[in-house]
Amino acid sequence: MASPARTSAEAPEQDRSAGHIAVIGLACRFPGAGNAEAFWRNLVTGTDSITRVKGPEGVAARGLIEDPESFDAGYFGVSPREARIVNPQQRLFLECAVAALEDAGHDPARADAVVGVYGGGSENDHARLLRARRADLPSVSDWEIRVANGADFLCSRVAHKLGLTGPTVAVQAACATSLVAVHLAVRGLLDGECDLALAGGVTVRLPVRVEGTDEVGIQAPDGVLRAFDARAGGLVGGDGVGIVVLKRLADALADGDRVDAVVRGSAVNNDGAGRMGFTAPGVDGQATVIEKAQRAAGVGPDTCTYVETHGTATPLGDPVEVAALTQAFRRGTDRRGFCGIGSVKTNIGHTDAAAGVAGLIKTVLALKHGVLPPSLHFTEPNPAIDFTGSPFRVVTRAEEWAPPGLPRRAGVSSFSVGGTNAHIVLEEAPRLPRPGPGPETPRVLPLSARTPEALDALTARLADRLRDDPGASLADVAWTLQTGRSEHGRRRYAVVTSVPDAVRVLSGEAPDRLVTAAGESRPRPVLLRFVPPADPVAERAVWTRLSAADPEFRRAVEECGAPSPVADDARSCAALAFAGRYALARDWLRRGVGPAGVVGTGTHALVAAAVAGVFRPADAAALAAEAAGGAADERLAELVRHAGPRPPVLALRTAYDGKAASAAEAMDPAYWVGVLRRPAAAAPPAGDGGRPVLDVDTALTPDGPRSVPEVLGALWLAGARIDWAAAHEGPAPRKVALPTYPFARQLHSLTATERDAAPAPAPAAPDAAHGTAVRSGAATPAAPPPAAAPRAGGHSTLTLVTGLFAEILDLPDVEPDDSFFDLGGDSLIATRFVARAEEVLSVRLVPRSLFEAPTPEELAALVDGLAAAGRER
Repeated sequence: MASPARTSAEAPEQDRSAGHIAVIGLACRFPGAGNAEAFWRNLVTGTDSITRVKGPEGVAARGLIEDPESFDAGYFGVSPREARIVNPQQRLFLECAVAALEDAGHDPARADAVVGVYGGGSENDHARLLRARRADLPSVSDWEIRVANGADFLCSRVAHKLGLTGPTVAVQAACATSLVAVHLAVRGLLDGECDLALAGGVTVRLPVRVEGTDEVGIQAPDGVLRAFDARAGGLVGGDGVGIVVLKRLADALADGDRVDAVVRGSAVNNDGAGRMGFTAPGVDGQATVIEKAQRAAGVGPDTCTYVETHGTATPLGDPVEVAALTQAFRRGTDRRGFCGIGSVKTNIGHTDAAAGVAGLIKTVLALKHGVLPPSLHFTEPNPAIDFTGSPFRVVTRAEEWAPPGLPRRAGVSSFSVGGTNAHIVLEEAPRLPRPGPGPETPRVLPLSARTPEALDALTARLADRLRDDPGASLADVAWTLQTGRSEHGRRRYAVVTSVPDAVRVLSGEAPDRLVTAAGESRPRPVLLRFVPPADPVAERAVWTRLSAADPEFRRAVEECGAPSPVADDARSCAALAFAGRYALARDWLRRGVGPAGVVGTGTHALVAAAVAGVFRPADAAALAAEAAGGAADERLAELVRHAGPRPPVLALRTAYDGKAASAAEAMDPAYWVGVLRRPAAAAPPAGDGGRPVLDVDTALTPDGPRSVPEVLGALWLAGARIDWAAAHEGPAPRKVALPTYPFARQLHSLTATERDAAPAPAPAAPDAAHGTAVRSGAATPAAPPPAAAPRAGGHSTLTLVTGLFAEILDLPDVEPDDSFFDLGGDSLIATRFVARAEEVLSVRLVPRSLFEAPTPEELAALVDGLAAAGRER
């Protein structure tokens, strides 16, 4: 439901953005909802997602999330053994952090932003269960259990696995934990401690079950949470995880981020002694924190038209909360009934450490969609609450949120046992002008995942999303995929001209246009290769046409000092050929191809040298002309000396064996005379069979047979790093919400007894080939590992070491070139590994040995060397 234009939202953005924080992404898993889209559907349809079980003592109830103990361990390089030890809360928080960053369109591996992590979790029994089952988990130390379960390590585990370098702050404030985390993240951003912040919380009770009646009388006996209702009998617990991604609003607007809502202000305090008891709420403390947040936001209470309350449905808590809200709002307005209130706990239960962020995400989505969802199970007001004299009314049905003359603005509250209070003031995102629809320019859509199955799932999800949103901007979709997703090893791409075209290709209706790498793509630098023309006359015509039609191309030609295209003597033709190739190479550099090396032979080596910075373009063009004109060796050497060659800034390959020239060779006149006197090879060697190669010829011209998106897609498929910002043409794109990574979750549970009893995995075969090297789209099997020396029992060292890797890391199989640390090993596990290795291999190692030789192949060679030398390491 769209809201009408409002004057305050028309203020200049630079005025409105100062000191404000943008919510640019979010992710969550709550009862009945595996993601934010499902969560929103449940909210607006008034879905109660509580699980209830009737028993002899009443109704047991809890909001449960689906498969909380399942986890995609492989995505994070975590071994199955470690996955079972790490608390499910930390595992959920990890996956949620990845999804939130992807929803925001941010890949931390490709950005310079300093990212902070603020969050907290609830207590659960996972560590106790681990200690109780030590017999089933041999060699698990108390230190490992502490690190894998301690609340201190929730945020730092995210930072470690995702490579984040900002503040990592574990927050413990009971029910207010996640909203306090958001407040601290806001302060960290405003103080410049980070450029981007993840903030949230997680709760998973273990063992996973519906809880029975409680002993202190705060749970609803009928399992229904009725916030503010006359029949409110207490709360219902719930599990869940939620994270928001925050960024300074001015930066978000400048960077083209999607803004779902704006944090205008926040505050945190404590009731102190001003309450009836330690676990009881206090009116004054809550009223004060709300007033402080509104002052920080620079808004009056009469401009806030919704409050997402703490709303626990406890007999004491609800009346105190409305009294505190009324006290805070009455300091600025005497209006009645203008502000809606609600509680997400009526839908999903009280998710403890995740409760505040659950309410925040609900409110962000309401601001984004312009709809207030209903608060459930409210039929008659609690008689202890004076709604008629207050500014508030409970929202009981989904309604359009369009306050006249005002932007949508809301407060979110979270109050904890122990008296910590938090309140945040949110506002709808600024409306930005969008350029009109431009021409349907072909765009490359890159997709990647860790496994072929995940890649297929991601492709299908994207097709479904675009099918549901045919009006999406293709440029924005492409930009988000190109710059806002991690680049994994399994890759495919499509070049499409419109959203309907994208749906058709991604759905498999044009299989030849959905290009998938044959194997795993590994990051590799691009090599620009300059090859002789198949048809010099036709090529000359191309350079002539481009010089006349393309100003950028013409400027690059002029930089080379090339003669008029009409001249046709040998020197002029050579100079023009040089200039054309140089200009074309410059054009591809401008389009986002950043080569690590260049190669050419004969006079084409001079183009490579100019691109590598050895010669100035005009000097290299003159050399090419003189060489084509038959100049003597002495003349060529003199011209090289006069040109003053410099060391190459890129790897420069000119020799026929593909070796890179040294700095001394690149500046030696005799070297260049030898290069120019040899005929140009039809295809100079690349020097590395696995790297992507871009042949600079007339096929790469803007009107040539290979389009720019097709070339960029093919290079990216082969592992090249593309500067997508440089490749983009047209109006500045913006990030949009697209499907996030489809995690391949598997159960990692302490109660999975059949897995506990499984025998140790068999050692991997020592001669198993592993992996492929991708070169220009062709997959070539990697070389098999060398044979290892036999040891006692007829087993080779490699067989035994590979089996040890599998045993210690709890993996079904390990390849000889797999890295111990990529498979989930760390320094603690390395210590246990070397102790076990001494028993099996009769050789003494130290943990450092695994850092020096991290693969079974390397470690087996090390062990054999030590055994042969008869010494210990």
